[in-house]
Amino acid sequence: MLTRMRLLRGATALLYIGPLLAGLSGFGWEMVAPFVAIFVVWLVVLRPEQWPAVPEEWLTREAGLVLLTQVLSQVLLVSVLFAIGRGLGGVADFASIVNPIVPLTISFLAIPLCRMLWDARAAADLGYFLDEEAEAAHAPRSLVEAGAAVVPLLNLPDNAPDAEVSAGLSRMLDVAYPELRLRALAAALDRPARSHAALRRGLVFWTSEPEVVAPGTVGDVMALSFAFCGNDPDLLRLYTPRALALIAAFPNRGPGFPSPLSLRETAAMVAGPTPNSDLPRHLLDDLHDGLLALAKAVEKTLPPWAEPLGADQGVVTPATSRRAQRA
Repeated sequence: MLTRMRLLRGATALLYIGPLLAGLSGFGWEMVAPFVAIFVVWLVVLRPEQWPAVPEEWLTREAGLVLLTQVLSQVLLVSVLFAIGRGLGGVADFASIVNPIVPLTISFLAIPLCRMLWDARAAADLGYFLDEEAEAAHAPRSLVEAGAAVVPLLNLPDNAPDAEVSAGLSRMLDVAYPELRLRALAAALDRPARSHAALRRGLVFWTSEPEVVAPGTVGDVMALSFAFCGNDPDLLRLYTPRALALIAAFPNRGPGFPSPLSLRETAAMVAGPTPNSDLPRHLLDDLHDGLLALAKAVEKTLPPWAEPLGADQGVVTPATSRRAQRA
């Protein structure tokens, strides 16, 4: 991608060479209009984030102002380049026999060449932008697209089959960087109108797959997975053994796991007298111990100063006390 960005700069140079050559050749100012048209088309192709995304937006007053601003800026740019060329031609007493179509063709060639080298939307999905302005312009649109992408999943019934949820997740998260969409789901599920049980289960499965965790594309994917569980012991029983296996296999991803303190707090909740589940007590005790084991495993992967030890160190918890009594 970086090589493409360097080649893109070379192809863009053709865009500016055209009006310089036209001015150097002594052509009249009537050449400015076709060059402005070429420059505007180049902007539409290479910087789509600066333009309305749907036809309805073009009918708004804001879109008209954007179009006017862009056209006027390109008129100024082309005029400056044209004037520089005419100045150089006058100083050098340059007599050109170049056909007027030649400088226009040179500038026009920049459009297909740049488009072949750079797909702005695909590059944005990979986290590459031409400049900070392009990145800032893309951010609001990315949020809107992420919000729209998660709506079909949020509309799934709570008892939707796993296969249906898995297919929906595959379609939604089949992008180079799914982090924004995962965070949009996390925000929507943080204050749910209903349980979204099937969706949460599917998300726990997807976010705790080794091929998702190992590359580190979403740095805190296991923390997100833990958040999707909420305080549901059934989901936590699904999450905990998978997380234990993953932290053992990929200790370098430890910082992306939930904090040891939050794991211990959840373990204390599970050990409490009224957990949000009809699971037998012995299964809740197993879950409690698994969460504590996960907290210790995550803690070993973190630097000593990352987080103080949890309050359960050296304390007899209800679960351990009951286990001692059964022993």
